[in-house]
Amino acid sequence: MLISLDKSFVFIAAGKTGTSSVSLSLLPHLTTDFARMPYSMVLDMPSHPEIESLLGAGAENVSGADTIKGLGLLHAAAADAPFEMAYTNKQTGYAFRTSDLNDFKHLPARTARRVLGESFWQSAFRFAFVRNPWDWVLSNYVYKQRPENVEPMDTEKVLWVRDNVKLRQLPIPYRTQHAFLCDEDGQVKLDFVGRFENFSSDFAKVAKHLELGGDLGHLNENEKDSRPNVRSLFTDEAFELVGELWAVDIETFGYGDFA
Repeated sequence: MLISLDKSFVFIAAGKTGTSSVSLSLLPHLTTDFARMPYSMVLDMPSHPEIESLLGAGAENVSGADTIKGLGLLHAAAADAPFEMAYTNKQTGYAFRTSDLNDFKHLPARTARRVLGESFWQSAFRFAFVRNPWDWVLSNYVYKQRPENVEPMDTEKVLWVRDNVKLRQLPIPYRTQHAFLCDEDGQVKLDFVGRFENFSSDFAKVAKHLELGGDLGHLNENEKDSRPNVRSLFTDEAFELVGELWAVDIETFGYGDFA
């Protein structure tokens, strides 16, 4: 998730829905004074005492600039050294722990709500983007596998996406966009859910509401307008399988026309 205390927003970053582009546009508005956050952030990384001194349990009085420096060093070192980061709500004591830095950016809505606490969660403008499930499955496969040529998706490839896209603490058998964005009761209670297929116009609505200004640019090569002929990139069996496995996304976010 990405948050701004001054603009009062929470962006729930569901993977492969244009999150890199949205993140870049939100960057100037994000809160970087971590002392103001409704959660504390504590690193356990004994192998790197310099980084731990900036982000560890004894770093309460470290400046925001040094915290950002520590996060930069952690990103550089995280691939080669074990660590655990704990994000703890200052009022409730709820703690989210992870050893994957991407987990906090791609935090499910229900977990983000607990980390941030009810006061900020209810007062903030909460938004996310979704993508038609067939294009979402294809984008995940291409991103993970990096094939030289994109051949039509067959059932084996669809099942590979089902079994290999990271769940990120979701209590379900496999990843869906609905499960990532819904609350504990199964309802999506965000203030705005934009569509990847209407990426620029939907982000413009967010920017206008929050008075952000600036332009939205695409970063990732496969974060482009949804492929208009996506059905041709699936075998008939694979296309039907996506419709079955991600039926909840199709129904919740109104993608029945794509079927």
